Amino acid sequence: MKEFKLKPEIKYGCESLVWINNLKSKKILIVTDKTMVKLGLVDKVISNLNGSEVKVFDKVEPNPTIEVIEDGIKEYFMFNPEVIIALGGGSPIDACKGIIYFSYKIQKEHKGDIKRIPFIAIPTTSGTGSEVTSYSVITNKNNKIALADDEMLPTMAILDPEFMKTLPRVVIADTGMDVLTHAIEAYVSTSRNSFTNALSLEAIKIVYKNLLKHYGNAELLKPREEIQHASCMAGLAFNNSSLGINHSIAHTLGSNFHLSHGRSNAIIMPYVIESNKNAHEYYFEISKMLGLPSENIEEGKNSLIALISILKKEMKIPNSFKDLGIEFKDYKKLIPNFLRDIEKDICTIGNPNQFNNEEYIELLIKIYYGQCR
Repeated sequence: MKEFKLKPEIKYGCESLVWINNLKSKKILIVTDKTMVKLGLVDKVISNLNGSEVKVFDKVEPNPTIEVIEDGIKEYFMFNPEVIIALGGGSPIDACKGIIYFSYKIQKEHKGDIKRIPFIAIPTTSGTGSEVTSYSVITNKNNKIALADDEMLPTMAILDPEFMKTLPRVVIADTGMDVLTHAIEAYVSTSRNSFTNALSLEAIKIVYKNLLKHYGNAELLKPREEIQHASCMAGLAFNNSSLGINHSIAHTLGSNFHLSHGRSNAIIMPYVIESNKNAHEYYFEISKMLGLPSENIEEGKNSLIALISILKKEMKIPNSFKDLGIEFKDYKKLIPNFLRDIEKDICTIGNPNQFNNEEYIELLIKIYYGQCR
């Protein structure tokens, strides 16, 4: 038997945030970061929580650490919320998931049962799709730990495009390419299925049509909404299939060189596509769907790589890790760590090709120098 998870209820469109008015007279814990507080977005949420007792935990930082999760768990048990809201990009949502995951584990170990509470995710960027997935990525020093558990699936996701109106271009670029990576990896995953394929292809098509428009002017409502929907669809897709080594490699390279996850994915993507020979037919199908040159499998695969390269160039994303100014000697000495991390990463098993260490080293060298072949 197989299953397709559709747990999170999704409210979307302008004014969708107003729905939280239904949460009257409840103790609500908001997990967020200081940027959301400074921008007034936390106040915007609180203003729609009439009659509720609200506690704000705003210690989340990019790439949330175990220490932040521990602080959040303490806040969770001290406040004893009836509802928990994650507000922000992937980091606050992932941190909130980590807090819920470990708080529930502690309850089960000490009490034998779990007091489950509604979990509402309100994304303020379009990239991770974390608002509809059971995945969370936590940082431990220079290692990223990917968690997967249905306890972390939000009860509801609220997609209000007003939160994305003032995103900086660099964030739109990085998170938009993260959406594309999610959708492509879900489409070629070893656990792909008819449901995930449909969501992946639609997300890819939306990114193709709207990402550069959104990057050019974040105030345009239609592209902003469309990319937000694509992010959510790609999240639903990979949550029900899996990701692949694009993410495994991005987790370890991104954490070691303190690079945003979306930017890491974008740099890595063409080289993974070239190396995933078992998926070349699927890459061809994507190109054909987009109307790119695809007379045969090789041309279709190359067209997809070319499209990704064009998107990166238009949004000023480097082509390689060398282009980031990283010295090869620093990169090379970390390769044993990269190999260890990739092997342990939960995304690796879903990749269409399985590689040995020698093949991974060859791929990592290509990623550094920017060589597809």
